[in-house]
Amino acid sequence: MYFIEKFFIILNVVFLIIQLFLMGTIETPIEDYFFSLFVPVIIIINLFFFFIWLFYLKWPFLLFILTFLIGYNEWNLFYKFPNTTLRKSGSTFSVMSYNVRLFNKYRWIEKPNISDEIEELIIQENPDILCVQEYSSEMAPELKGYKFRYIYPNPSKKGKSTVAIFSKLKINGKGFIDFDNSSNSGIYIDIEFRKQKLRVYNLHLESFKLDRIDSITNSSFSKNFKLKFDEVSSRQIEQINFFKKTDKFNDNPSIIAVDLNNTQFSETYKILSRKKNDAFHTAGSGLGETYKYSFIPLRIDFLFSDKKLKINSFKVIRKNLSDHYPIISYYGID
Repeated sequence: MYFIEKFFIILNVVFLIIQLFLMGTIETPIEDYFFSLFVPVIIIINLFFFFIWLFYLKWPFLLFILTFLIGYNEWNLFYKFPNTTLRKSGSTFSVMSYNVRLFNKYRWIEKPNISDEIEELIIQENPDILCVQEYSSEMAPELKGYKFRYIYPNPSKKGKSTVAIFSKLKINGKGFIDFDNSSNSGIYIDIEFRKQKLRVYNLHLESFKLDRIDSITNSSFSKNFKLKFDEVSSRQIEQINFFKKTDKFNDNPSIIAVDLNNTQFSETYKILSRKKNDAFHTAGSGLGETYKYSFIPLRIDFLFSDKKLKINSFKVIRKNLSDHYPIISYYGID
């Protein structure tokens, strides 16, 4: 019995060390994008150990508490405790980001009128700016409340996934970011709020095109999937670098709505979020998962903003109308 207990203690220590590396608490020179995907799984395993040790009142439960304290900043990327000290701005505008999965064009969800339900959700939340990924002009609702809009590319451009921005604030400028050799792209609009010029980006980065067959818990999981993951992650980083070339000529504060197609522990996230505020990390709470993938809570949709902008609130809207959940944040300018 003592041998078995000792074995599980060692196993727990190994998983806790792996967690510290994968969450980025301990820096590693190894550039292996794939293993960041496993962070939620490793955390679930370590939580299981923690509650087992706690239930039997065994000292190893302290190991989890120790690593939690060491990696507290990184834990806030995975699970956010409510920020009671958040300083809010009085005058705000809201931005919603939503991958609508073509408004259920191919009947992924066995439910009629998904487009109408999405429109109802948008009307209810009433964002000032709405950023949509995987937009379909054919299936889209009218969204009459939005006088200004920019949709790219037009339906005649085959092979491209459409992105769109709808705005209640006048659009003073706009442009697109066309990623090479990819069906994905990005767009931006320039607006003005209380005499402050702003730019809003809507980016849709390269997708892994995962499905249940590709599940990392599936017995058919193989080396080919790892190669695919690393290849797509590398392409995402190239797309971010291309985006930064466009953003270099922007002198105004910006907000980036993005379907990152990668997690908050990825190199992709680290590069794009550099010198930016992550709305969930600043004002969110809970797990913040935005993508439904088996039992794993994945956060792959983000709202980043310049530090000049105050973030008043953030929430994930858990409505099963797509394979993504929409996210919305309120921003203020002091």
